[in-house]
Amino acid sequence: MRTRRLFSVIDSHTAGHPTRTVISGIPPLQGHSVREQRNDFRAVHDGLRGLLLHEPRGHAAMVASVPVPSRDADQGLFFISSYIYLDMCGHATIGYIASLAATGALPPRFEQNGMSVETPAGIVHVTGTFEAGRLTSVVLRNLPSYLACTDVAVKVEGLGTVTCDIAYSGIMYALVDARQIELPFDIDHASRWCRAGMAIKEELNAASSYQVGSVLFHRGIEGGARHLVILAGNKFDRSPCGTGTSARLAQIHARGQLATGAPYRAENILGVPFMAKVAEVAQGKDGQPAVIPEVRGMAHISAFSTLVLEADDPLPAGFLPS
Repeated sequence: MRTRRLFSVIDSHTAGHPTRTVISGIPPLQGHSVREQRNDFRAVHDGLRGLLLHEPRGHAAMVASVPVPSRDADQGLFFISSYIYLDMCGHATIGYIASLAATGALPPRFEQNGMSVETPAGIVHVTGTFEAGRLTSVVLRNLPSYLACTDVAVKVEGLGTVTCDIAYSGIMYALVDARQIELPFDIDHASRWCRAGMAIKEELNAASSYQVGSVLFHRGIEGGARHLVILAGNKFDRSPCGTGTSARLAQIHARGQLATGAPYRAENILGVPFMAKVAEVAQGKDGQPAVIPEVRGMAHISAFSTLVLEADDPLPAGFLPS
């Protein structure tokens, strides 16, 4: 076998959504900050995104975490998806920590102190819970998150007028009460929810000064809500979404519907939960009222792999059906 590239990866899923942690094979990247290193990867090595995440080695919903050096935190980490670059990704951070645990590579003091992680959006902190020395959950203390705009109404073809709030948590979200859409809120109708979410996103971004990256549909359950985050026309987050849950905490705390420290259950469309809370109040980057969210979840390892690119592979960047 004549190989051009080899990549050692650990695959995991966080409540159903995949993370591919790239252990080796990424070339050295230029830049002092994690954001600068991510931008160098995007400018110079973007072809590797398709190789790592597109078919035939991946699929439309794949996300990768790429560890890099950090000058300001214990570890640097940036995130690539099959179609865009993410400034922050909660489920992939959880997947990365679970991957370190699976290989015995967690820092020696992690069980007592956790670790700081520099992302393109800023520095977050992660801790874990352990039973008999085994990692059983990961707690992500996310960036300051805030409610940016309330009761934004847009007319959407086929849906009528849809009202949402907009919140930031490392990514800008449109938060939409799913009861406004006449569809069963279940996995069997995920494709139709994707189309509805993209239609809302396009109308919002055409009409609003806030450019949202994703749409989070929510429907209330006891102690929280069920979440469905729409990423693109054929992609949705299988997990309850770490940054999406953070945005939801910012929203309901600002509306007086969740007290600091009170528990919030965020379920995905499959019924698998994250547990979350507002850990404290804070200020956003522009001085607006914000919260520090904590999101607890767990990832499970699905594969230890070496991805191979042969010299004569006719599809070195893979392919991604729309």
